Amino acid sequence: MFYSLLKKLVGIFFNILNVLLAGNLPPFGCVCVIVEDQDKYLVIERPEGGYALPGGFMRWREHPTQTALRESKEETGLQLRVNRFIGCSSTASDHFMLMSTLTVFYQAEVVSGELKSSIEGQPCWRDRTQLPYLLQQRQRELFEEFLQYHRSEIASKPAIKDLEDKEKSRP
Repeated sequence: MFYSLLKKLVGIFFNILNVLLAGNLPPFGCVCVIVEDQDKYLVIERPEGGYALPGGFMRWREHPTQTALRESKEETGLQLRVNRFIGCSSTASDHFMLMSTLTVFYQAEVVSGELKSSIEGQPCWRDRTQLPYLLQQRQRELFEEFLQYHRSEIASKPAIKDLEDKEKSRP
């Protein structure tokens, strides 16, 4: 309950500041991770009900892949390896307790660890066919897009590690 109240207060304070600055604050940077293992997907069962993919807000001077690893570890207890960039999504909030966000989606795999609960909720694995009924609306839409368009594309995109190696090898 305290955590939920804190999130609402942050949204209110951010939006007050945004009003004072004539709407010139950028949206918050967020990351969301899709993790598949044996045809099941990693989700967080929220204490207030519903399910969400692991992820959260970026910290100051944090790269989105670092956010993905940190948030996933905090929320699930699992150490992940980010494999692929999937896409981005923006949400413009029209509610004073919510913040506008720009969310980066990644595909990742489990490297180590065991599932453990956090303040965010209880991590669990759910079958792909269950997720359209469990996920929050925006995540559900992006998950469906991932399944329809990106699953076959992901195999053809270079892995993040490959891109970083390529960048390092430039003169």
